[in-house]
Amino acid sequence: MKRFNELPQISFARKQRGTILITVVLIAAMVIVLVVESVKTVRYQKQLSNNLIHRDQAYSYLMGMEELVKIKMRELFTKNEEETVHLNQAWAQDEIMFPIEGGMMSASIKDMQSCFNLNSIAGKAKNNQNNNNPPNTKQPSKPTTPFNSGQQLPPGQEILEDLIGKIIDSGGSDAKALATVVRDWVDEDVEPSGADGAEDEYYQGLEPAYRTPNSLLSHVSELRAMRGFNTKIYKALRPFVCVLPDPEVNTINVNTIDEESLFLLYAILGGKDVSMADITKAIANRGEKGFEKIDDFFNEFGAAGQQIKQKYASRVDVKSSYFQMTAKAELGNTRVSMKSLLKKDKENNFLVISRYFGKE
Repeated sequence: MKRFNELPQISFARKQRGTILITVVLIAAMVIVLVVESVKTVRYQKQLSNNLIHRDQAYSYLMGMEELVKIKMRELFTKNEEETVHLNQAWAQDEIMFPIEGGMMSASIKDMQSCFNLNSIAGKAKNNQNNNNPPNTKQPSKPTTPFNSGQQLPPGQEILEDLIGKIIDSGGSDAKALATVVRDWVDEDVEPSGADGAEDEYYQGLEPAYRTPNSLLSHVSELRAMRGFNTKIYKALRPFVCVLPDPEVNTINVNTIDEESLFLLYAILGGKDVSMADITKAIANRGEKGFEKIDDFFNEFGAAGQQIKQKYASRVDVKSSYFQMTAKAELGNTRVSMKSLLKKDKENNFLVISRYFGKE
């Protein structure tokens, strides 16, 4: 017969064996978790390395595409005897696809003078005074502020005001205020342009506070930081505007504007002397090679053509100097997009003015 005092010892030994089993199971579970996490980390690092390699390869492909476009564009405009730029030239093709090792590339070119250059709002204002006086006749001096009676607004500001007025369709006062806000954003001073203007004093009162750059726009998205440009107005305006580095470029090429942008041409021509139907008809009649001269465009408006020309001839043209290449490269799961702004000089050389990586 077993002694009574031996029974607790047997129970304690059994408990020890159970504790050891649980400890072993926990250790095994921890090891399994560590192994799984290690495998995940290795896979993640491998995928990250592949993505970085593909990104660098895609970047190289895009830079190569940019050089190819510059060469081909120079050849095209050198061989082309036409002085005009129009949509039936070889550069104005739909997006072209190129197979590459492990993926695909695409490229397209857009005339950047088929949209309104926001930086033209910083251009020089035209004098409003009568210029028929003899050259040596002295005129009384006046302050040089853009809001006195002796000066007009810069052509770009007038165009932007007309464009916004047609888009938001809520009265000229709102359009004038928004155009003035853009002017204050790019002008060199820190004084608001009248009651509609907005300079550092306004923006530093916001949360977070910031200042106006007082320099040319570098991207259209800067409009979102300006007073009054809400999401609705920005989205409505975005298809018709662009940013070029030269504030004196404020003309729209009537040969490269497409049907979706006819509303821009309507605004460019004031929207009063012509109707959308007149503009649609004029563009439909431009032919395969577009208008050879800007006079041909105004002749499409019949008897009113000369009056329209007198008012708005400085806003339209049949030539272009700025083009944008949009190129995309896809390698594996990596996609890279690049936009290059190109400028054509007198010798038909194309210079890269800027590059932008991203969808916008």
